Amino acid sequence: MRRIDSRLVERSADWKSALRVWRLRERWICGLALSLALTLAACKPKGPPTPVETSQAIATVLAEEAAKVAGQKKQVLILSPGGVWGAASSVEEAFKATLKKQGFSVVATKTVDVGDPMRSGPIGLKAADFLGALDQFPDVGAVVSFAGAPLLKPGENVKPDHPPVLVVATAMMGRTPGLPGDRLHLARLLEANVIRVAIVDASEPAPPGGKRDAVHQLFAEHYRILRQPE
Repeated sequence: MRRIDSRLVERSADWKSALRVWRLRERWICGLALSLALTLAACKPKGPPTPVETSQAIATVLAEEAAKVAGQKKQVLILSPGGVWGAASSVEEAFKATLKKQGFSVVATKTVDVGDPMRSGPIGLKAADFLGALDQFPDVGAVVSFAGAPLLKPGENVKPDHPPVLVVATAMMGRTPGLPGDRLHLARLLEANVIRVAIVDASEPAPPGGKRDAVHQLFAEHYRILRQPE
């Protein structure tokens, strides 16, 4: 019989053992690299929200607020900026769709002239257009203005029993410029019970809160709700 050198057997065994160790190390390194890649991906900061996302966030919260103040009256009047401001904003379109899902309807959309930002003159919802809309639709559940806050002058008053008014006063409404107006003017309108709610851009970090879905979390990070003082 052919004799096999024991040293060759030992070397072969050592080589096989080293190969198994190398393969185990290779698998461990690959697993570690994959785990690190997933961790880095999870920690990567999110980019800014898209206009579609911000539009849906404003629309969702606005529809919720409109439903609260409207109560059993299921019709809403919309005031929309026209003229050089172009077609309805994505916020307005998303609001209409969200409102419909909640069982409400838009009784009318009145297009109003809020001025030209490229020319001199006041920019905002003219008092005559605002007061005329309230007189024409006294029984709606809510009036929602995407045309900014009404520019009422001293002595121009609304009826005590007028429909609740909600105003979107943000710098942007999706890709469309908004009419943020003046915060002090908004505060005066709220205190005088001319408007019930105003949605504005956030000027400070989001306050801590409970669990929110993605839409409400985005709203909390970028917007605020101004209400009448209690």
